[in-house]
Amino acid sequence: MITSEEFDLAVQLIADYKLQLDNQLKKVSARNQKINIQGDIRENTFRILQKYYQMYYAITLQWDDLKAMDRYLLETIDYEKIKFLKGSERMSLQLLKKLMVSHSINCQ
Repeated sequence: MITSEEFDLAVQLIADYKLQLDNQLKKVSARNQKINIQGDIRENTFRILQKYYQMYYAITLQWDDLKAMDRYLLETIDYEKIKFLKGSERMSLQLLKKLMVSHSINCQ
């Protein structure tokens, strides 16, 4: 026979496990989400992103790739590293950050 306290504990464990799974699912679905930023980005900013992804991720970014950018890659942009890339200007970085915010992407 199960006591009421044991039952309450079991229900609490199930609720905690469900919450943990929900949080993991949110992270996985965010990683698989694609965002189209091609129409919103200027050529200069694209070249900066190209350099950044080549240098830090060994990814060769093409213009057409901007149609389906991985949300996770956009969320993990390190703006401090981009600042030091040749060709990056303060205005370009601000516009890039505004673009990310408009797509509900947190800027670090």
